[in-house]
Amino acid sequence: MFVDDATWQFIDEHLQDDVRQLALQKNKYKDIDFEFALRQIQGRQKTRDKLPFLASIPRFVFPPSLALEQCSSEITAKYKRFIINDILCRDVLCHVSTGDHRIMADLTGGFGIDTLFFSKLFETCHYVEPQQQLCDILSHNLKLMQLEHVQIHQSTMEDFIQDMEPVDFLYLDPSRRNVQGSRVVSLEDCTPNIMQYKDILLQKASKVMLKLSPMLDIKRALAQLPETKDVYVLAVNGECKELLLLMNAGAQTPLRYHAVNLLPDGDDMKEVRFDFTDEEEQNAIPKFDSQVGQYLYEPNAAILKAGAFKSMATRFGLNKLHPHTHLYTSDTLVQEFPGRIFRVQEVFSYKDAKTALKALRKANVAVRNFPQSADELKKSLKLGDGGEVYIFGTTLDNGQKVIISCFKENVKS
Repeated sequence: MFVDDATWQFIDEHLQDDVRQLALQKNKYKDIDFEFALRQIQGRQKTRDKLPFLASIPRFVFPPSLALEQCSSEITAKYKRFIINDILCRDVLCHVSTGDHRIMADLTGGFGIDTLFFSKLFETCHYVEPQQQLCDILSHNLKLMQLEHVQIHQSTMEDFIQDMEPVDFLYLDPSRRNVQGSRVVSLEDCTPNIMQYKDILLQKASKVMLKLSPMLDIKRALAQLPETKDVYVLAVNGECKELLLLMNAGAQTPLRYHAVNLLPDGDDMKEVRFDFTDEEEQNAIPKFDSQVGQYLYEPNAAILKAGAFKSMATRFGLNKLHPHTHLYTSDTLVQEFPGRIFRVQEVFSYKDAKTALKALRKANVAVRNFPQSADELKKSLKLGDGGEVYIFGTTLDNGQKVIISCFKENVKS
């Protein structure tokens, strides 16, 4: 991929410019590849937080915006590499190849961010992508990063996998857009169609990892993919970003869930993780309480998505407010709880809340198992957004609808 020095210099000089304003000056810069330059400037601006490591690689080439939008973030790609490394360390005897020469394939390559991170764990890595432009971009970027063991295949997954030799690990991130460009969630609507090809995938590798939409119904996906042995829900700063299913055709191990909240801290990363099994969740018998104690606990988004509703209570010795209210309480602080912790100020019946809180001007309002939405409750209490007070509308074990006023404890998890 040849780009002249003048174009690269233009990119470096205009990295902080407004791309929309810069685009209006096209006729002023006729000696450079203007469209390429705009894409590179925009790519660097869009990924400043998502992919900070790229800022230190001169002349790294960014793809069109859709591929940027769909790629993994640096923090989730790093964590997936950690997961894969852990699998390889535990499964040293599973290699299909000779000796320690491990082989993987990323069958839905895209921008190649996952390929760049995962390839460092393998002696050979196959990158498979039907778009020639994305293949050319990765070829350029691989040379910059001296990753010569990554082999690029301009092909669809469906064609490539037919003649592919068995490998140690397969990774797929199916496209979640249909031909009209609309977002899709179900396995059957993704491209490639995992349900159509899952048997051959498991013939080609003993370990297959799927990156799926965090909006996917986990129980339905597991019913369709019973070969799944591990479910990872990855959240970043409390927001669910990725759902990962690890399939293993031959293993007889119980299904395990891993709810992970990643907290970036400069160049470091804190992992708040809660692991549990289906059996533990089904057999857990939490205590319920119609009295709210001194502390209120709200699990992080990864745990709520993974469905650890009862095991959370039993594991941390907390009382649950109601079978369908995923809030917990105690009179002593459980600081290691994986989520937000609040110190309870007052508990009001719903009908008394308007009078009791009439002096309050703003608060952070949320609802759990409550007949109103957060916006409706906020409006009925005549509250603005923000401040230090947190208001929860919820239901107790005796069926009573209550409003809980509280302050956040300074425990980040």
